[in-house]
Amino acid sequence: MTDWKAAGRAQKDADDALWQRFRAAQDHFFSRRSGTFAERDAEFAQNAEAKRALLVEAERIDTGDPAAARAALRDVQERWEDIGKVPRDDIRPLEARLRAVEDRVRDAADRQWRRSDPEAEARVAQFRERVAQFEAQAQKARAAGDARRAEQAESQAEQWREWLATAEQSVQQR
Repeated sequence: MTDWKAAGRAQKDADDALWQRFRAAQDHFFSRRSGTFAERDAEFAQNAEAKRALLVEAERIDTGDPAAARAALRDVQERWEDIGKVPRDDIRPLEARLRAVEDRVRDAADRQWRRSDPEAEARVAQFRERVAQFEAQAQKARAAGDARRAEQAESQAEQWREWLATAEQSVQQR
């Protein structure tokens, strides 16, 4: 269009004919362009519907078995990528729903890990051992007739029991 304007005017009858040809070419270009965009928009809309259907499936993933949930999520993510692009307005809401599923699966895996965390289990076992040691010391002191030392050991055993209970709770809640 800029080149057309820069070319200047021709004779009146030639100028009108040239303008009509130029205008027809321009209309043809823009109608084809609109058709291409309409096809692309229709494809993107179909992709958005396919992703919504996939999200329904993803949101039903059972996190009771975190390994199976991760495998199912991986399958969903691969199909998600294969579907392709969606309209710009749909990107954020769809991605947010998928992220929520990913977070739920990750949280389930993290909870499983924390429940089976060897370090946490070792701490619980260590606390149990300390409680048993102090209880044994208290019994030994009572048997020896040392009430003060028995009371001290029992007090320490009680403190370690509280820590043991807290450690067991943290392992069970995870």
